[in-house]
Amino acid sequence: MRAVIIGAGIAGLAVAKGLRLLGWETEIYEQASELKPLGAGLSLSANALRALRVLGLYETVVAEAQPIHRLDLLDDEGHVLQSTDFQRFSQRYGHLSMAVLHRGDLHRALLTELPRSVIRTDMECVDARQVGEKIVLHFADGEIVESELVLACDGIHSAVRRAFFPESREHFARYACWRAISPGLPQGMDPARLTESWGAGKRIGLAAIPGERVYWFACCGAERLHDPKLAQADLAGVKAMFSGFHDPVPEVLDRTPADSLIWTDILDLDPIPSFTRGNAVLLGDAAHAVTPDLGQGAGLAMEDAAVLTALFGRLPADEALREYDKRRLDRARRVAAESRLYAKVAQWQNPLVVPLRNFLVKSIPERFMDQQLDAVLDVTFEPVRSVA
Repeated sequence: MRAVIIGAGIAGLAVAKGLRLLGWETEIYEQASELKPLGAGLSLSANALRALRVLGLYETVVAEAQPIHRLDLLDDEGHVLQSTDFQRFSQRYGHLSMAVLHRGDLHRALLTELPRSVIRTDMECVDARQVGEKIVLHFADGEIVESELVLACDGIHSAVRRAFFPESREHFARYACWRAISPGLPQGMDPARLTESWGAGKRIGLAAIPGERVYWFACCGAERLHDPKLAQADLAGVKAMFSGFHDPVPEVLDRTPADSLIWTDILDLDPIPSFTRGNAVLLGDAAHAVTPDLGQGAGLAMEDAAVLTALFGRLPADEALREYDKRRLDRARRVAAESRLYAKVAQWQNPLVVPLRNFLVKSIPERFMDQQLDAVLDVTFEPVRSVA
C-alpha cells in the first residue's frame, strides 16, 4: 500500500513511521527547502507519550526530553494558585505522564526513524482535487502527483484542507506569544517543575529542557492580528513588559540571546464537519489546530497518527477513514474548546477582576482538577499490528 503525506512536521513524520510498521510505502512532500531544527519547546503529556509507544517512538523521543513531576500555576508574584502532581499521575498510569523538550530535538528524533529518501523538500502543495479514485496534488513548482491515499499534515494553513473544506476558518485567539530558549538554569530552579505565571493580560511559562536550558513562553493580549507594537517588540521590549514578574523570570529573560526570539499571533481552527474527504485525510493542525494553552497540539497530532495507523492495520482503507472520523472528531473538538476557555480565563486583563480570577482558581479542589486532566490525558490506543 502507498500513501502520500503532505508535510514533514510532527504529524507527518509520526504517521509515516506508523505506516512503515505496517509495511507501507510512504512519500513525504515538505514545503521547506531543508529539514532543520526550528521552534522552541513543547510539552508531551500522557496521551502523547502513549501514542508514541504505539508508534514505536517512545524511547527515541523520551531520551531527548526532561520529565516533569510538577506543574505549578502562579500569580505574577510567585504565589501558588494551583499545583498538579504529575508524579501521582505517573504512578497511577504506570508510565511517565509529562515531559518537555525542544521542538527541534523532537523533530530530529522523529527523522532518525525514517530513511531520508522518503522525504522530498521544497515541495509546497498548493491545491488538491479528487479525480475518480485518486487525489491529484498540485505543487508550487508545477509538479503534479497522484495517489489513491493522501494524508494532509501541512499545518493550520493546509492547502489540502482549504481545497476540500473551503468553508474552514482560522480563528484569532486575541493574544500573541513570544518563545525562546535561555541557556543555563537559574540557581535553585527545579528542572522537574514547570511553572506558568499569570498577570493581568499576560503570562509567562518556564520549563527546563535537557542541555541545561530553559524553554520559556510569554503571552500578551492583542486586539488584532499582526499588531505592529507586538510584532516589532524585541527582547528588551518583552523584558519591560514582564519586568514586574517574580524571580527567576528576569534572570531567564536576561540570559536569552536577543536573536532567538520567536513571535507569533495565536490561532486555532473553528471546527470542521469531517477530517476526511474522499481519499484524503487530515491530521494534526491541518485538521484541528488548537491554542497552546493545554499543551495538546503535538499530542493530538500523535494521537491522530497512532489511531489511523492502527485502523489501517486491521481495516480496508475506506473503512479505516470512516472510523478515524468517528474517533477523532469529538475528541479534537473537546480539547479545542477547553483550550480556548483556558486562554480566555488566563488572558483576563482587567486589574480589578484578576484578583477574583486568582482567588477562584486557587479555590478549585485538587480532585476536580485531576478529573479534568484525566479526561484529557487518560486515552487508550489500539496496538499496531506490525509486519516486522
